[in-house]
Amino acid sequence: MLDHSENEEATDRPDTYTTSQTLPDVQPPQAGFLVQLFLIPMVIVAAIICVWLLFNVISQSESPTELVRGLRKMDSSSWQKAYTLSNLLRTPNSKDLKNDPELAAELVSILESPFDVEKADPNQVKLRVFVCRCLGELEIPEGMDALISAMQKTDNESEIEIGRTAVESLSILIKNLGPQSQRRNKELLAALVDTSNIQTQNAKMQLKVDQLRSTIGFALGVLGGEEAIRRLQGMLSDSFPNARFNAAAGLARHGDLSCKNVLLEMLDAESESVVAGEEHQSSHQFKRSVVATTAIGAVSALSEHCEISELSDLIPAVRAASETDAFGGKTKVLAKELLVNIQKS
Repeated sequence: MLDHSENEEATDRPDTYTTSQTLPDVQPPQAGFLVQLFLIPMVIVAAIICVWLLFNVISQSESPTELVRGLRKMDSSSWQKAYTLSNLLRTPNSKDLKNDPELAAELVSILESPFDVEKADPNQVKLRVFVCRCLGELEIPEGMDALISAMQKTDNESEIEIGRTAVESLSILIKNLGPQSQRRNKELLAALVDTSNIQTQNAKMQLKVDQLRSTIGFALGVLGGEEAIRRLQGMLSDSFPNARFNAAAGLARHGDLSCKNVLLEMLDAESESVVAGEEHQSSHQFKRSVVATTAIGAVSALSEHCEISELSDLIPAVRAASETDAFGGKTKVLAKELLVNIQKS
């Protein structure tokens, strides 16, 4: 009120103010200022986007044959061509490529080509990583043996990095070929089970070894079958939390109730094991959200195999997840949806 009345008085008596107290007239911005403020940054950003699009179009314009030929050069750009090919194989119109035995043979020969792991250029490691991804997208079994072999090489960090990608690719390949048909592949099952027991005394390699076991837990869940389920049951007591969590989710996929205690651990908003090993406090909620969402999906899978009475321990935990903000909004919504679906069944 005081400020307003003073302003009115000033308006009534303009002669009381000196020229130095008068505010300057508002001038529209000059064209040069607008150019500096908006046009020049826009030109710079547009140029960056155009360069990126140019390289992207060039890489995408290469045929699969040209891409594979580029892989054979084993130079610093080969891994980028493998990356492009792996993306190409994920597109809906790549059916012919996914069933091309000659392409598979070329990729296998690259993955199996010898290289000095101890002196390996990082680009050579990345090349083999993306070749694994390519083989996983196929719908024919030609790349299976090469991926199994890569998975079992665990002498150093580079081999484990390649091996972990090989396991991820095996999970996709198993799904593409049909899990039931692959349960008869004794070499595949034996390799997954044996490698799931890997341990190390090298502290520098510990995390990578743990992550490899965790990834194998997921692959065993995709594969299924009696022997895979027995191994997953054993992995419920794994010292690495993510390995336990993947084992529990895999067992739930097949209706095995032995995973209940680990699922309760995953749904516990105060569980320290869920965020164990996470260095930054800022990532804790994200990790809790991912783990809880996985657990809710696992409970949903169990509900398709089991009676509601058999889930009596898990339903209160899901209800708690639907009422807390500890896991984030998405997890909260999924928990509520699951409770509604369970009640309908």
